[in-house]
Amino acid sequence: MSIIEAVRSFLRTCPLLAGERLNVDFLPEEAKTYSIDVVPCRAILEEYIDGSSLRQFLFVISSREFHGQELKTNVGNLAFYEQLGDWMEAQSRAMVLPAMAFGKRADKIEVLTSGYALSSDAKTARYQIQCRLVYGQAE
Repeated sequence: MSIIEAVRSFLRTCPLLAGERLNVDFLPEEAKTYSIDVVPCRAILEEYIDGSSLRQFLFVISSREFHGQELKTNVGNLAFYEQLGDWMEAQSRAMVLPAMAFGKRADKIEVLTSGYALSSDAKTARYQIQCRLVYGQAE
């Protein structure tokens, strides 16, 4: 299983995303759609003498949401991401982490940015939150 598949499977267990389609590197134009997008980064954080390493996998969870002048809608969009971040941090503290392929071990998943609107048009906006999976990899 690839890392993105492991992260997607993990996020599918989140009650906030229950019943929602969770795309990978594709966010449709219609509202109430979701995607996990890979963010380029330096993967290796530390290398050890035995050939193993500590690594990171950066990603954003994005969505297209209704957006406009109505305060309640925009606050609700940001509240969703706050709750999503809280859920991920609680899972990490409880060591409920993505199931990784042989030779890899998830250590923690963390939220790097709060949810924010990245872009918008007249009716919808793209919101996202940046996250990181830290994992160990055997030689």
